[in-house]
Amino acid sequence: MLLAVLGLCGCRKATPQIIVCIGDSLTACGGEGGRYTDWLQQWLPNDRIINKGINGDTLAGGRERFDRDVLSYKPDVVVIALGANDFWQNKRGIEQLRQDLELMVVRAQHAGAQVVIASCFGQRDYLIEEQIEYGVEKYGFADDIGKMEQEVCRRYNCFYVPNMQIDIKPNGSDRYWSDKYHPSKTGNRYVAKRIYAELKKAIAKKR
Repeated sequence: MLLAVLGLCGCRKATPQIIVCIGDSLTACGGEGGRYTDWLQQWLPNDRIINKGINGDTLAGGRERFDRDVLSYKPDVVVIALGANDFWQNKRGIEQLRQDLELMVVRAQHAGAQVVIASCFGQRDYLIEEQIEYGVEKYGFADDIGKMEQEVCRRYNCFYVPNMQIDIKPNGSDRYWSDKYHPSKTGNRYVAKRIYAELKKAIAKKR
């Protein structure tokens, strides 16, 4: 009994992890108890999941608020789920987006956190998917964002969740979506499962 209390028999309880998820409306959506972070919290009851999703946010916005909304919590793991609004707005080039993402990754790692990048892009097969939520003229930009994210992950040894909504395609179906662009509570469960797979690896590496 005493050995277990002292943690000398291998029975010591794992240290709770602080996991901050910074993102846009895809992190904020789902309603009470229905955000993907709520599902993650349910599956990781001994850890603390902090949702920092803001509707309409971009990579530049995430970079600007990163210290306040992420690093101030002293996270063990950071999930970055930004870039969808940059895609739709199409106001900034890939290299500008890369700089924003890299800066957040570097800041998180310098603070001792593991990083998971969760994306709507990467590994999109336009011939297989039943319905694409944007026109063919946008395929190139979407692919470029996905390639950029993968390059950042390789360079900084991050964990990557490509095409995180693949299990609930096409967009807008009643069962999984609250509207054309935002998953419902049920849809977010599937998104959370995709993120959870990589998050577990990040947690294990941190511990």
